[in-house]
Amino acid sequence: METSARLTAAAAGGLFFSWFGHAGEFAFFMLAVIILDYITGLAAGRVNEGLNSKRARKGLFKKFGLLVLFCMGFLLDVVFARYVSNGFNFHLPFDLPIGLIVSAWIIITEAISIVENLERLGVHVPKWLKKMLRKTRGEIYTTAEKSDEEEN
Repeated sequence: METSARLTAAAAGGLFFSWFGHAGEFAFFMLAVIILDYITGLAAGRVNEGLNSKRARKGLFKKFGLLVLFCMGFLLDVVFARYVSNGFNFHLPFDLPIGLIVSAWIIITEAISIVENLERLGVHVPKWLKKMLRKTRGEIYTTAEKSDEEEN
């Protein structure tokens, strides 16, 4: 890799992690599972149904939507932390930042999709792994619903 390309990659990485702060690791893991899900989805589609460009494009737009959802979660954290809670004395009914909850949900959902794609490719995936991922996603939903019920 050329020196200028390395410097550009290092600067982009530094900018990325400085913008997301302590949540940079979550952002990195989230991007990794989104990319892995897209690749395994393409491979499973190619092996089973044949590659479909319309379906691949739809999947790409869905991944873009997940990135928008992720960014929105962190933007809401900033808005609530800096403006709403200070100016209006309003506090969220839970302690976790919205961005981390959203990114955890995306990571788990994409991991479930990767497992399903691998199964479509004929890879044996342990039942305990699928069960654990689905249970974790269910826990995220349950926690969110409980905080919503407590608020009402």
